[in-house]
Amino acid sequence: MNLVKGFLLILFGCANMVAKADWPVGKKRLVLSPSYNYSSTASYFDQDGKVRNSENSGRYTTKGFGLYSATGVSRRVDLFFSVPMSTINSSDIFSEQTKTGIGDVVAGASFHTPSENLKNYFTLRAQLMIPAYSNLTSPYLGYGSRGAQLAANISFLPTKRNFAVVEGSIARYFDFADGPTQLGFNSSYGFQLPKFQSITLSFNHLSSFSSNKIFSTNLNSNKDYMIGRLSGSYGKRIGRTLTPYIQLSYSVYGKNVGRGLSASVFCLIRLP
Repeated sequence: MNLVKGFLLILFGCANMVAKADWPVGKKRLVLSPSYNYSSTASYFDQDGKVRNSENSGRYTTKGFGLYSATGVSRRVDLFFSVPMSTINSSDIFSEQTKTGIGDVVAGASFHTPSENLKNYFTLRAQLMIPAYSNLTSPYLGYGSRGAQLAANISFLPTKRNFAVVEGSIARYFDFADGPTQLGFNSSYGFQLPKFQSITLSFNHLSSFSSNKIFSTNLNSNKDYMIGRLSGSYGKRIGRTLTPYIQLSYSVYGKNVGRGLSASVFCLIRLP
């Protein structure tokens, strides 16, 4: 996963995983989550993890809309998909490049196993990533490669009004020999507040492995890197079905990857 896809999937994934513990959607029920995401970086972590300013006052910015949807096939099985639409801008004092398009479409299924008291869930998730673009000119919208991911998480209630999610994942992109292969770890802790409010704190780590070690200012072409991010989100339920959220995320360490701030606004809509 490249930096922008890392931003989007961390934001997109967190927008739906950490907004609540990873409980099943419910049989014949539907969840929709539209979102707007923004991230920008003018510096990067080098191969030793040191922060460097981009050359020639360079800046890499991505913004876009996304739609996530999940439906309950049964009490334990959910189907989901997500579609991001992104605009990427790469600029320095000499040039500026912009590209807009649909990124990697994601589709998959989640399988939930509850505890006897239904307070804890073990979830397995499998998904496919399918590019809806071609990398003919830079900046790239992604790797332009099909991929798959397997993930497992545990959702539980450490106290009556709090929830937590711990997840590990592995992903592989198939269409090119240099992959990459990626290992991820996500953890989230949520606080339920009065008047249907909530705050969620998250930590996300992603290690991407590839024989292609080249670092490029075209960040979406980088395949061998590491990044760790801290995030915080706030949400308030309005009525029975709608919960809007805001979320901020910042990269706190990394190697061969951009360093910057991300922000998102999204809604969780439950139907019926």
